[in-house]
Amino acid sequence: MVWFWLFLFAVSTDLVDGWLARRLGGGTEWGKWFDPLADKILTAFTWIGLAIIGRSTWWLAIPFIVRDIITGIVVHRAHTQGKALPTIRHGQIRAAFEGTALCVLLFHGEWLDVHWRSVGHMIGVIAIAWSFPAIIRAAIAWQPAQETR
Repeated sequence: MVWFWLFLFAVSTDLVDGWLARRLGGGTEWGKWFDPLADKILTAFTWIGLAIIGRSTWWLAIPFIVRDIITGIVVHRAHTQGKALPTIRHGQIRAAFEGTALCVLLFHGEWLDVHWRSVGHMIGVIAIAWSFPAIIRAAIAWQPAQETR
């Protein structure tokens, strides 16, 4: 139960931080690179931990972990080239579903006679489906820039 509250706190502070940065125009180049990387580290290690302790399955955790590794590499590559990847609506929707799935799987208590692990897995599957636009964007960003003549 303590992991649920820690994760919820981390996600909440990330949301407030992002909102404040956009609202006040306080974003930095370092923040544009580090914030998405920190998000990927948080979610990847949470999926790994849930799979290790049996609250999630590896078939659900592995696609998220692979996506986070690929996205982390793309974000790092874009940063080294002086670029920032724009936020896309699909990514925000995916993040909402993924965060909800992780919270449900972390909470995992007995409540209302619901099998919460199944609920968390179904929300996770929806989040994976929403990941495809981000994966496609990462694949496009991975392509070397073509020279114009």
